[in-house]
Amino acid sequence: MNWAGLRSFQFLLFPVLCFSVGCASNGSTRLCGNFQSYQTLEDVRAELSRRGLASGWTEESQGTSPTDRRPPYKLVYLSGAFRLSGIAGRLRFTFYNGQLMETAFSPEKSDDYMTALRNEIPRMPQKPAEEIVTDRRTRFRFDMGPNGDVSFTWYDPKLEKQWKKWVASNG
Repeated sequence: MNWAGLRSFQFLLFPVLCFSVGCASNGSTRLCGNFQSYQTLEDVRAELSRRGLASGWTEESQGTSPTDRRPPYKLVYLSGAFRLSGIAGRLRFTFYNGQLMETAFSPEKSDDYMTALRNEIPRMPQKPAEEIVTDRRTRFRFDMGPNGDVSFTWYDPKLEKQWKKWVASNG
């Protein structure tokens, strides 16, 4: 290949390479309260302890039993009192196979939290269940329950995709 041909090849290859690397976001992504996807339960507990919030957390888990022939999985839910943007509420962490996949916050005063979030997230969803991307690939939405309670959810779609794939193949 001559110099001009090589230069043309590099010119065409560079945008393709940049696009593929940019679209393949690897590693963790920031969820709420500066927690990161892929953190372990131990890492999250240590961070809560550093923040003076070591006690008052409830842990629940579900998964396959040792005798189950399907590939193993484990979901762990850790929930407790927490403050986001100065608003009190309950935070629930969801771990899929030991990695933080999702955080969900249920504030005591949802209107106050919604106002605080609108100042923090410029493209805040306008209606329940509408999703936006807030960090590298973090998906964010808010949902409204039948009694008017509002919850706010941040999740890593890469981990959620793994969980959904497990369910589709083994559920």
